[in-house]
Amino acid sequence: MAVALHGNLRDFGIGEVFQLIGQQRKTGILEVEGTSEKLQMGFLEGAVVWATPAGPHQHSALGDMLVRVGLLTPDRLVQLEQQLQEDHESLERLMIQQGDLDSRQIEATAELVTSETIFALLRLNEGSFHFTAGEMPKDRESSTLLPAEQILMDGLRMVDEWRAMDEAVTCETTVFQRVGRFETYREASGGESPEELALAEKLFLLIDGRLTTRRIIDLSRLGTFEGSRILSRLRETGVIEPIDAEVLATTHKRRRTRESAPTRVGLDLAAAVLPFAFLFMMVWLALGHAGSVTPDGPNSLDRAPRRQAEIAFETRRLRHLVEAY
Repeated sequence: MAVALHGNLRDFGIGEVFQLIGQQRKTGILEVEGTSEKLQMGFLEGAVVWATPAGPHQHSALGDMLVRVGLLTPDRLVQLEQQLQEDHESLERLMIQQGDLDSRQIEATAELVTSETIFALLRLNEGSFHFTAGEMPKDRESSTLLPAEQILMDGLRMVDEWRAMDEAVTCETTVFQRVGRFETYREASGGESPEELALAEKLFLLIDGRLTTRRIIDLSRLGTFEGSRILSRLRETGVIEPIDAEVLATTHKRRRTRESAPTRVGLDLAAAVLPFAFLFMMVWLALGHAGSVTPDGPNSLDRAPRRQAEIAFETRRLRHLVEAY
């Protein structure tokens, strides 16, 4: 395999790299390394076959996305990855064999990984790229692949629209709350199709004043751009609003307080009850001894009244202690 192209994104933009690969119908792998991530993209005769963030192993990006969108739990992913090391199977095949997911769910998630990676790649302005020409497994029909030039045109339009969005929408840690009804949005967006409205309603219902935009978009499985675009339109309509950071921090603190309250109440209750229990036990024992006085000799009649008086005094003392406590 021979190196065909490499350079710096400051000198040679990612758009120009895409154009060159598309126009020359190149086949191989493009690696782009930014300041905090490394992205890979496979091309077949100038068309994109797949795209994924680089990870510790071949299936890491797909596994991470399956967890993010709620199709796998983190614990289950760890179990599957351990089996992969032992059996040398593909993650997709292993999940289908063990009944975790079907092929349709896996394929849709893999496509989401590709689209998310392309969108992230087109937003990079700094870093280095390295294209290596070579063979690419042809496991998909060429007619289903998108040419690099078409992806570039659509992607650049998306990036321009993304940059014009409100910062509260594009910030992954923003938390939105619902302040209106979805019917208001439905009435204001008369030009949207039923399918678009259904997607908007799906995302709207995920907004609960607790989940971040990143989490909402992941669970909706719409992708970063499409999810952010819908969030932006929901906010423009006035049915959602971001929660102030200070208010959010206060809400989280109150929630944690409520969640831990039963434990504290139980401890406080135990601390209050135990002294009472101890004191009442002492009273009971004293009373029990008073009732168990029996004659045991010639002078027992003389001792019994005195013993009963002592027990009565001790009982009153303990009772007073309980009342005082």
